[in-house]
Amino acid sequence: MVFAKLLSRGAKSGYTLVEVLVVVIIMGVLSTVGVAGLQRAVANARIKDAAINTAAFIERVANESSRLSAVLCLKIDPGNPQTIIVVKDVTTKNCAAPNGGVIDEFSIEAPAKYVSKTTQGCPTSMVDWFGGNNHVFKPRIGLSAAPPEGGVCIQYGSQDIYGAVRKDKKVNRVIPMWKVGSDFTQNGNWSNWTEL
Repeated sequence: MVFAKLLSRGAKSGYTLVEVLVVVIIMGVLSTVGVAGLQRAVANARIKDAAINTAAFIERVANESSRLSAVLCLKIDPGNPQTIIVVKDVTTKNCAAPNGGVIDEFSIEAPAKYVSKTTQGCPTSMVDWFGGNNHVFKPRIGLSAAPPEGGVCIQYGSQDIYGAVRKDKKVNRVIPMWKVGSDFTQNGNWSNWTEL
């Protein structure tokens, strides 16, 4: 009996401060890794959503061009890179200086923003629908009013996460796409993009 009492006095009845601190540190490291992964997943989901919604809007612009029998132009809103505006061109009909007023607009959620093809991760071979004379939405009998080729590029803040809407001469539809990373060896083409 005396021996049993001596053993019970030496037995631990709780955790030491060092043990508690080790567990807290391990939990902190695991939650930090989890939060970083979650933030990346949220960014990927938002850029995919922006690309899909932009593709739907561009299809609507093409349909509106046919419905109005008018030339429509896409522009990035100078005061807000999250917004594209649709301007009617009633005189030159080449989008060099559209003057028919804004007829529609579309915004994506920040920090995603519309960017020109000169941005590092966007395909340099893409005909940019925000500039030049190749971004005219004009009615075509039996075809989409969207330009025959080219597209729009979207970037998630300053991260290397990109979305795009593209049209190819071979395909008569607008295709939403996305990619993660900026592989500089393949920025000239669409080979490292995934169709949504």
